[in-house]
Amino acid sequence: MAIGITQIDLNKSKSGFYYNNTQALIDQYLLGNHSLETVSALIKELIDDELPFFAEEEFPYTELTRCDYTVISEVTFNKLQHNKILPSMLNYSSAMYVNFKYENNEFIHPEGEQNYLHSNMPGMVYFQNNIVTFFILDEDGDAYFSYSLNSHDVK
Repeated sequence: MAIGITQIDLNKSKSGFYYNNTQALIDQYLLGNHSLETVSALIKELIDDELPFFAEEEFPYTELTRCDYTVISEVTFNKLQHNKILPSMLNYSSAMYVNFKYENNEFIHPEGEQNYLHSNMPGMVYFQNNIVTFFILDEDGDAYFSYSLNSHDVK
């Protein structure tokens, strides 16, 4: 299992501007609307509009948007760290969202469907003020990022 890590600044798009829908969601979020509906919609917009600027061309973006994002439980977070899937220096936060369940050391579709990794890509998204950190998990050992941050770079 490989992990690709990248950070997006909500105040400064890598492309130079955010699309209207994305900017509207960013504005809602930065003004304090941290509802699951707003955050999940913002994650999907950032995946579509901004993540392509950080990843290699063949990165399968749509796989990250097939499942809705929910707050990760501290128990699941600890399991992922124990299994060395997430950086050990990272601390749990209720501002972390995932598009999977993790049971018996396997990624499970949030609705319990089998073969999660064959139709989806597990991801965790961490919101810290205006910085959004994407943790992309990939079973093939290639996280599709031309570069990734070291775990000590994640604050």
